[in-house]
Amino acid sequence: MNSKGRLTWLIIGGVAVIIIVIVLIINTLSTSKTTITIGAISPFSGDGANYGKAARTAIDLALEEINAEGGIDGKKLTVTYEDDKGNPKDALSAFKKLASIDKVPAILGPFYSSNVLACAPTAEKLKVVLLTGTATSDNIRNAGEYVFRVCPSNDEQARTIANFAYKKLGLKTSYILYRNVDYGVTLRDKFEKAFKELGGSIVGMEGVAPDAKDIRAQLAKVKASAPDFIFAAVHYAEGGTLLRQSKELGISSVIMGTDGGFDPQLFKIAGNAAEGSYWVTIGWGDESSNPAVAKFKEAYKKKYGEEPGVYSGLFYDATHVLAKALSAASKKDGPSIQKALLKLKYEGPTGITEFDSFGDVQKPFTIYRVKNGEFTPLQEKK
Repeated sequence: MNSKGRLTWLIIGGVAVIIIVIVLIINTLSTSKTTITIGAISPFSGDGANYGKAARTAIDLALEEINAEGGIDGKKLTVTYEDDKGNPKDALSAFKKLASIDKVPAILGPFYSSNVLACAPTAEKLKVVLLTGTATSDNIRNAGEYVFRVCPSNDEQARTIANFAYKKLGLKTSYILYRNVDYGVTLRDKFEKAFKELGGSIVGMEGVAPDAKDIRAQLAKVKASAPDFIFAAVHYAEGGTLLRQSKELGISSVIMGTDGGFDPQLFKIAGNAAEGSYWVTIGWGDESSNPAVAKFKEAYKKKYGEEPGVYSGLFYDATHVLAKALSAASKKDGPSIQKALLKLKYEGPTGITEFDSFGDVQKPFTIYRVKNGEFTPLQEKK
């Protein structure tokens, strides 16, 4: 091919590239005129995938409802999902991708406290809202003005368990086993303080690796201490192991676990060793006075063929809360959404969401006891 022919093909190739770029820009502009996109980060693979499923099913249901009612100012609300695999490093990578490449103004999640805290500084820097449904660490309260949550904090959870154990069950001594990440550490500290204030005694404490398959070494120390009960600030993976191996070692102490263990997967790991244990989670709103509870449960069961867990309820509420903030915001950007959230009041299936200046809410926890392989509520409010 001579130089003239090569030049012709270079010109044709250059024109083709320009046309493709123009088409992509037009498509992007056209889409942006008809849709508003938010992000969502949760563990959609790995040991925490069940949590990610609970979040995603709820978000999808909420989006269907929002768009059926006209979306946001007539625009369809869509979501881009990112998998953080349950670890902070991947959560931050997912956040940066959503914020810098997808240009979303707000993100639902992450699910875990450690992952929220990993993303918070960048959320502040880029002015992108983080709205989590489930991260309860007290450290989140001071993580920045762009971080919000529709669930109450670990302080409230720890006090709920301490009061129930000491006042209702008459348990005076406790051994603390905690997931050795921010979630478990803050619960450990808050529970120790609350239980001691009531007059209780902590006879020991041990950290447990996330998703640990063997905690016999820690449980041997528990057995030697013979506490009235074990305070287990864990997720269901190590929680199930704790229950099963406690039974194998003949430990007779009552076991009371936190919201991270409140999942049907707990029973698959623990089997009948879960019977009689206590677990706490954020409760549903009062069905007698809040029609949103029955409405959500009915809609969820119709779409997915199963009853929703409370984590789904929390992310359902988070999605509706974010949609209302988007509708109220003067601009569809992070700073405007942040201001709108602080003025918002919403009642959904998990109760009333109204943020204080730190992005926190006040909602009650519910104590459950495992009976016949199911979580059975014992008290509706703390």
